[in-house]
Amino acid sequence: MRVFIAEKPALGQVIAEALGTVIRKDGYFECGSNDIVTWCVGHLLELAPPEVHNPDYKNWVQADLPLKLRPAKYQPIARTKDQLSIVQQLIGRASEIVHAGDPDDEGQLLVDEVLVHFGNTAPVKRILINDMNANAARKALDGLRDNTEFYGLFQKALARSLGDQLYGFNMTRACTLAGRAKGVKGVLSVGRVQTPILGLIVNRYLANKSHASAFYYTVAASLAFGSSRAQARLVAAADAPLDDKNRIIDEAYATQVADACRMKPADVIEARVEEKQTPAPLPFALLDLQVYMSKTHSIDAEKTLALTQALREKYKAITYNRSDCSYLTDEQFGEAPQTLSLLSEALPDLAGMFTEVNSERKSRAFDDSKVSAHTAIIPTAVKIDITQLSADERAVYLAIVKRYVALFLPEKR
Repeated sequence: MRVFIAEKPALGQVIAEALGTVIRKDGYFECGSNDIVTWCVGHLLELAPPEVHNPDYKNWVQADLPLKLRPAKYQPIARTKDQLSIVQQLIGRASEIVHAGDPDDEGQLLVDEVLVHFGNTAPVKRILINDMNANAARKALDGLRDNTEFYGLFQKALARSLGDQLYGFNMTRACTLAGRAKGVKGVLSVGRVQTPILGLIVNRYLANKSHASAFYYTVAASLAFGSSRAQARLVAAADAPLDDKNRIIDEAYATQVADACRMKPADVIEARVEEKQTPAPLPFALLDLQVYMSKTHSIDAEKTLALTQALREKYKAITYNRSDCSYLTDEQFGEAPQTLSLLSEALPDLAGMFTEVNSERKSRAFDDSKVSAHTAIIPTAVKIDITQLSADERAVYLAIVKRYVALFLPEKR
């Protein structure tokens, strides 16, 4: 029996759809007579706290540092322990396992650590799915690889997690104990990521707190050329009273220059006209989409995330919505004609936009080498009834569609 272990339930469902003949069970799908698809819910295991290694570590004592936390010990995460038990049982029944974590180092780790934890001896294959839809999963099923090819990726993520634990526990205790000796109450939490970010925030706060107002003056002019006007700004001479940012700091000097130029003719010394081409912007990653929706529709980041979740899960209208990538695969370029055709049928209000679409125009966005665990957020080849969407869902969907369609339009000149 072949057992697929997906990173999350949604991916498990996609794989099951790709395999076909799906029967839903508690914590897994049966697909035909020989395939089972189960899933993690993110990490199912966590590194055990210090007191599991040594009960004496429950008390924070300077003499215990550095804590001896090797070999690493894992324990089930309480909220997902039932799913872990299901995965364990299925591993025991498997003649072959297919690792279906996300195609990044953390995705590699969270399935591999479960297999190692339960002492799996069955052969393991690896499936790489960048896009959360059944068509992408079907294609990926034809390209299964040996999981040993990804051992280095597993070790990379494992080293990071073990290092974070050692650094976090030891430095937090060391700093907290040192703080207590100086009368500081509470825990001084230290972490590889959180501490540098906190440092950036504090430095910014201190810079703002110590900021001193600086006055400077700008000389600008509105110049008439027949029926047209041009806006100009003075580039001050090197011997002018300037600060270290080349800004005029003498009001009398600025006034003198302005008075000397007011209502006087201006000569055009040189005029340059350059033809520039601007490519279409890259398709959205989640953060870019959240910023865009906030600026254009006053929809906050949390709501934008929820709206994309509905568009993906309820309507199957967009690809994976939590992506941090702004690039697409060459395979998705090959799928573009079908996607564009369905979009043009579903969105007659955008007919003017589709008149200049050329599905053979390959944007810089299609670059396999820049695709990470997931591709950019784009519309799927699903014809939806846009009238069924709420106003906010429609706004987010159309933003994603327009950004995608723009990839196939002529460059802006």
